[in-house]
Amino acid sequence: MERHPTVGEILEARSLALVGASAKPFKFGSLFLSSLLRMGYEGRVYPIHEREREIMGLPAWPDLSSLPEVPELVYFTVPAHRCMEALRECAGLGVKAVVIMASGFREAGPEGERLEREALRLAAEGGFRIIGPNCFGIYNPSTRLTLLPGGDFSHEPGKLAFLSQSGGYAAHFGRMCMALGMGFSAIVSYGNGADLDECDLLEHFAGDGRTEIIAGYLEGARDGRRLYGVLREAAARKPVIVWKVGRSEAARRAAASHTGSLAGSYQVWRHLFRQCGAVEVEGLEDMAAVAQCFYRMEGRPARRVLMMGGGGGLCTYAADLASRYCLDLPPLSPDAERRLREILPPIGAVAANPLDIGTPLTLPRAFERIAEAAAGDGATDLVLFDLAVNFGRQLLGDEGVRACLEALLEACGERGKPCAFNLYNRARDDPEAVRLLASLRVDLSRSEALVFDDLHAAFRALSSYSRWQALGPGSFSRPGRSHPRIP
Repeated sequence: MERHPTVGEILEARSLALVGASAKPFKFGSLFLSSLLRMGYEGRVYPIHEREREIMGLPAWPDLSSLPEVPELVYFTVPAHRCMEALRECAGLGVKAVVIMASGFREAGPEGERLEREALRLAAEGGFRIIGPNCFGIYNPSTRLTLLPGGDFSHEPGKLAFLSQSGGYAAHFGRMCMALGMGFSAIVSYGNGADLDECDLLEHFAGDGRTEIIAGYLEGARDGRRLYGVLREAAARKPVIVWKVGRSEAARRAAASHTGSLAGSYQVWRHLFRQCGAVEVEGLEDMAAVAQCFYRMEGRPARRVLMMGGGGGLCTYAADLASRYCLDLPPLSPDAERRLREILPPIGAVAANPLDIGTPLTLPRAFERIAEAAAGDGATDLVLFDLAVNFGRQLLGDEGVRACLEALLEACGERGKPCAFNLYNRARDDPEAVRLLASLRVDLSRSEALVFDDLHAAFRALSSYSRWQALGPGSFSRPGRSHPRIP
């Protein structure tokens, strides 16, 4: 029997058959095929349907054996009990891998467990690998292969990889990161992980030259001993950001019913992440914020923050956050402080760090001078500017807000200093403020700036990045110590 294909070979598949293809709206086979065609998948696509002869403009085939070639990848969008016959065909044909989108396997009880065992037996017999069951599949911008709901995903590859037991979170995280200007080397939704699992995917992305940052959503692990070794090795080579759910008993029950995963004790998982040097986060928003720091900062320091905004309450809150997350707000350099004192009004503004400019924004010309002084401060690594866009808009209008943000972006760019914006809207009933905020976030995401929408999240993300950057890859691992035991 031929060797099993690698994860890399599966992600690069150039021909695909879809068992369960359909033209009927809202069926998985229809939704996935339309996503694939909309995305412009570069490989050959073969819809499989026992009665139809054409689906969405493509010739349809009654079964896998009737195809003009052996497809490298076969997607299954039919119910669990209907997968077995086509899986037997796969075993006889020599396909590389299958992606089983259907649920109804291990997570559904004894009958589902039996079906999953049979699927694994057929895979071993036929020499192919399984992604899933209970998943949304693969997004690879290099070949324009996409997830079930990913027809509008970017065609531009990037340096972030994401592996997820949740299909929905795979799609959500993809969109969130793309909105922040980040691109992916690949996203893999692997569901139950019956065959290819988190260990296989981590191992692949750790050695993948196109991937510089790895993020993952985990509900549990099948092989704790192997995960410990693979995660430690991956985190020693590049940043690995992990969101692990299942802290409560209710969450562990939910994980078992979702993907059949044994979530295990959270304290054991936390210990494992610290030993291996992985960056632990809580939630998709937190993961996207931390990923953005690694994506944009590229190893530059960010511990010494120049916090900038309008209002004493804001600046006091920022100082508390910096202390809580072990970031520094050092005094300004003498030159920067002198320049700022010359610009700012003597009452209502504070030429210090945090830098209180007195109002949410000043007139653009004055703000440009403030930005130049802040960007030129040698005592800090990064400028973080906080703005309630609705207030800024009331003061200066849309164009005035844009002019100020562009001035700070330009001043930091000229000096090679990282720049971050925390932008939000306190007037959610104002459609023009909502529109302006969305437009600013899109425009800034195309720059090299960091973009946040919550100050707490911004400091937490910068802290996670700075701690990893200061300690180095895999710095929490303890060679020679026994691995934590994950049930």
